[in-house]
Amino acid sequence: MNQLEQQLLREETNGAEAPLVVRTRTRIDTGRWWRRTPLWLCVTADELVMLAVSRRRYVARRPLAACTGTHYCHTSGELVVEPGEGLVFNRFRVSPHEALVLLDVLGATGSSSQPLTESPIQN
Repeated sequence: MNQLEQQLLREETNGAEAPLVVRTRTRIDTGRWWRRTPLWLCVTADELVMLAVSRRRYVARRPLAACTGTHYCHTSGELVVEPGEGLVFNRFRVSPHEALVLLDVLGATGSSSQPLTESPIQN
């Protein structure tokens, strides 16, 4: 994450640690002239935070307990956050490995996961 993205994450989580941070291949318009900005999925102890920042900011939050319907669409290669009501973006392009890790942490795989202490995904 760059400095602006880290600052926005700290502001939104009130300094809480996000042990899992994934840079998705989904890009959105945040006011850059020639490029779009990548969306990040950040998992804290109790929330999923979706963010992107450049000239404009995009931040959305969902409690982890509300993300149990989240699934991975193999045909499009996207993680679909369910329920997606109220979200501007609820589909995120990620690799199958990243999706499995995210689904496990979100509790959407049906398995009981251990608390995440460090990120298994290297960005």
